[in-house]
Amino acid sequence: MGILGKEKIGKTVGVYAHIPYCVSKCPYCDFKSVVSKELPEKRYAGCVLTELSSVLRKEGGELASRPLESLYIGGGTPSLFSPQTIDLLVRSVRSSFAPFKDTEITLEVNPDTADPERLRGYAGAGVNRLSIGFQSLIDSELRALGRTHSADKALRSFAAARSAGFTNIGVDLIYGAPGQSVESFTDSLQKVIDLRPEHISLYNLTLEEGTPFHRSYVTEKDPASVPLPPEEDELRMYWKATDLLGGAGYGHYEISNWALPGLRSVHNSRYWTGADYIGLGSSAHSYLSAPGWGRRWWNESGPLQYMRRIDEGGEAMTASETLTREEAMTEALLLGLRMLDKGIEGTRFKARFGLYPKEAFREWAALEREGHLVSRGEDLLLTPGGVLVSNEVFLRLRG
Repeated sequence: MGILGKEKIGKTVGVYAHIPYCVSKCPYCDFKSVVSKELPEKRYAGCVLTELSSVLRKEGGELASRPLESLYIGGGTPSLFSPQTIDLLVRSVRSSFAPFKDTEITLEVNPDTADPERLRGYAGAGVNRLSIGFQSLIDSELRALGRTHSADKALRSFAAARSAGFTNIGVDLIYGAPGQSVESFTDSLQKVIDLRPEHISLYNLTLEEGTPFHRSYVTEKDPASVPLPPEEDELRMYWKATDLLGGAGYGHYEISNWALPGLRSVHNSRYWTGADYIGLGSSAHSYLSAPGWGRRWWNESGPLQYMRRIDEGGEAMTASETLTREEAMTEALLLGLRMLDKGIEGTRFKARFGLYPKEAFREWAALEREGHLVSRGEDLLLTPGGVLVSNEVFLRLRG
């Protein structure tokens, strides 16, 4: 079989591999990750590949016959794993599917682990896209967020990634961080824009239940905590970001994501468009759109329990669900509206569900009058103002 390019493919698949280990746990983070001084690197990677073989065997030959459009190695801090282990994962996952020359292979990187030699090793392993977690370029804000790197280290990690040959780099920033002002956020963002990464993600700090930040700011309201910026400043940060990024040529294609032309995240776009993906590793989730209205399953969250179950039987699934038509329509609504340049695509929605979005979600007209939605033919899209109240829009459309 020859190696396919994008112009020749039909149905594809994406793979997410979760590496759950971190050097320290950030106080705002509710991702499934663990702090570990000793990494069971070889054992864990072997379990991930055993799980992949088990999934493909269980699903039959059709899934393995598809081209692999994307592989995303996230965490945790996957850049704690050596280039040799990442090379094993990349080669093994790619060889499990039909050949495809344009596979996007992303690795999440912490600036603390982004030394030049390591980055060159990842490039040699076939990784062609990096996602680097800057979060801020103000040292006091980084300390307040519990990050272990400095602003200078973040900037040096980006330079090292360019020197290693990476031409597709995403950078993450947080707004609404403790001690942050509109001016300090703007300073961080402008420095990132000056680096000219291909992709920029901006995440509003959320106080997730069960995290130290939630206890400090919500449950206990610790007076010693570094103050959070007021909500009106967070809104100003968002609007400042849309102006600066738009003026710099970045397209705002998803609620939290901007990209230079043709360089949006292929893998994450699979989530937002409802495309199929396999999740491997502890706490990973999978989704297949067929049969029926789609189904999901998810894995054991603890890494030790995950590896034990894989070693014993090749599987670590803890639960699954088969979607109803109503649930699938709701997901199409929630995910579709996140894509700001496409929205809920009417023709595609009708092909799947037998009716247009305007027929399924009747509150759209009122939301359009209020300036939160705009209709483009049979498509429904969030307005810039609608992005700021997107949760309310979702709830009202669901009725």
